[in-house]
Amino acid sequence: MRATLIATTSAMVLLVLDSTIMGVLLPSMRTELGLGTGEQAWVVAIYLLTLALLMPFGGRLCDALGAARTFSIGMAAFTVASAGVGLSTGGAEIIAWRGVAGCAAALLVPAGLAVLADVYPDDRRAGALAVYTGVGQGFATVGPLVGGLCAEFLSWRWGFLVNVPVGVIGLILMARARPVTPKRPSRTLLDLGLFRIGPFTGAALILFALGFGMTAATIYGAASLQETLGLSPAVAGVALLPLVVPLLVATRWAGRNSARVGSRWLGSVGSLAMTAGLVVAGLGILVGRIVVVCIALAPAGVGIGLLLGPMTNAALTAAPAAARGQASGLVSTIRQVGGVAGIGTVGVLASFLPQTIDGGPGAGAVALGFAVAALLTLAAALVAARTFPHVTDTPQRTQP
Repeated sequence: MRATLIATTSAMVLLVLDSTIMGVLLPSMRTELGLGTGEQAWVVAIYLLTLALLMPFGGRLCDALGAARTFSIGMAAFTVASAGVGLSTGGAEIIAWRGVAGCAAALLVPAGLAVLADVYPDDRRAGALAVYTGVGQGFATVGPLVGGLCAEFLSWRWGFLVNVPVGVIGLILMARARPVTPKRPSRTLLDLGLFRIGPFTGAALILFALGFGMTAATIYGAASLQETLGLSPAVAGVALLPLVVPLLVATRWAGRNSARVGSRWLGSVGSLAMTAGLVVAGLGILVGRIVVVCIALAPAGVGIGLLLGPMTNAALTAAPAAARGQASGLVSTIRQVGGVAGIGTVGVLASFLPQTIDGGPGAGAVALGFAVAALLTLAAALVAARTFPHVTDTPQRTQP
């Protein structure tokens, strides 16, 4: 089981690095390739959009081919797409390869979750998901630093080329582990009956809010540190590091204690912590205070750590075993749709508010985007309080 966990976690590392480095790399990409305003937006949005739209197909493919085989197909495609982005010479080429990467990620996300759900029994799944999401989110925070170092000392291209050896290692590990992931009966592409299960719906809504806040913060927050606060790419990456330790500690704690404290507590406290972090970080960017932004990252990291793994586990636990491939694809889709909404919201605000000299979103647009994200995470706290039971994270399963 350990090799399977390492393989699936390597895929999570690739996915989060590919998403989080963009905020730091985008200014360098824009300068070298002369990207226009529309191309800049599409470089970011096409990955999230294809990922969100095709995620249900990825869940369906897990049921049809088996999660392990689907995982291997997605990993191979993502590795090739990463090499394609790193070797691109123009905006259209990058957008095309980013679209391929999004399609591959749409297979990897539900397949990785479904593999873990099949391999690990109920009493050990929360711990495995905590490792899976915790390592992934740890690298999500390191992503801006990796991107900043590449952009400042090497080239933005290495931010994508570094994915290639990681992808190859993940493929080898999955091939050696050979986890047993059975095929399942064909089901409808989107089993909307899952939304009749209260805990599943509550977890999905919370993950939407989490995706909105995380994506807006990591993409536009990192870019804003460079373009409005004047930091270099490497220093901007370092400025985002205070998120790491609280996130990893909270993730580990949640994995060990989720059954004891329950999804109600984790969802409420995690959402409130994220709300506080987003509000303070937005204010810090608006007034140009880097120290304030760094301080705000700590509660945001705690919130992410308390929410991502436990809410994913709550959704998978609530779903019938035969629908876990679809359930994992569906909740991941909803979280990615939240990310697309976060990118779109800041982009729309930027069209009405002052922009940076290079045409990026100004501090006002980013701060307002953070405020919208904070409202959503505040609503998520209310959802958690009304949806989940008080003590235990063992909701009664109901066939949709």
